[in-house]
Amino acid sequence: MGLCRAPSKPTVYALVAVLTLSAPAAALAASPDDPWESANRSFYFVHTFLDHLFFGPVARGYKTVVPFPLRKGLRNLINNLKEPGIAFNDLLQAHPTRAGKTAARFIINSTVGVAGLMDAAYNVGLEHHENGFGTTAGRYGVGPGPYLFIPFVGPTNIRDVIGQVLDTATDPFAWAPLQDGVVIYSRGVIEGVDQRAEADDQLTAIDNMSTDPYASLRSLYEQNRAVQIQEAVNGVPGSAEPKLDSFDDPAAPAPTADPSKPAAAPAAPRPGAALENKMIDAMLARPLTVIPGSALNGIVPAPRSGALAQVESPAAG
Repeated sequence: MGLCRAPSKPTVYALVAVLTLSAPAAALAASPDDPWESANRSFYFVHTFLDHLFFGPVARGYKTVVPFPLRKGLRNLINNLKEPGIAFNDLLQAHPTRAGKTAARFIINSTVGVAGLMDAAYNVGLEHHENGFGTTAGRYGVGPGPYLFIPFVGPTNIRDVIGQVLDTATDPFAWAPLQDGVVIYSRGVIEGVDQRAEADDQLTAIDNMSTDPYASLRSLYEQNRAVQIQEAVNGVPGSAEPKLDSFDDPAAPAPTADPSKPAAAPAAPRPGAALENKMIDAMLARPLTVIPGSALNGIVPAPRSGALAQVESPAAG
């Protein structure tokens, strides 16, 4: 099960069309954000099968064979190539300061960072952040639309699919003289394998800890996107936190008792508890009676004075 993202627009269009046509057959969904759950789960099953068979082993082999400095350098290079588009979306989101920092990252890493292989800008406090047209649309109140799970792409939604198309259309590496797609497809493959390798531990944890990995992955994706949209509104990285941190889907129905397992027996009452409860109820039911001070004469001794009183008085003892 992976989150590999490939820039295959025809595949995305075809799967969106299939989901649209299959919407009436998927009316019973566990989440209102996932009206096409039946088709999504089918695509998720295909994706998981191929991931266990091919993509997972390839990603783990990549992480084992390729040294970390080289993997980090390729990741920095890919991120640096995306900085102009990120800065443009920062401007569209009315955050000129954030756009200026992104542009500064691109200039520093493209020069001092040896064409982006080194993230020199991070050392001066300029951190990388993701951004795109899908996030810009969400920043201005465009809803995510139905949830989608697309093989070879992973979890997404209608808004982000359209945003991805716009991101690709405005990518300089998709223009002439690079229309053959060698650069953009090579970059997409390397980025997808790297992301799959880095997410391997998290995906394994979801598989092992969640009773419904599909619903858990959907929930985590939606929480993560909600955080990114909120940060796009605020313009401050780290200003939003996910509401949930478990692998359970908040929209999933509550678990039902297994009829094959005997129900747990109620705890046995403590001995004497019933008698104590009756005594307490009887004491509370008695009316409150005020006793005059004269009635206490001869019962409570008169207070003494002097040092002896201090020694023998209850307060002193």
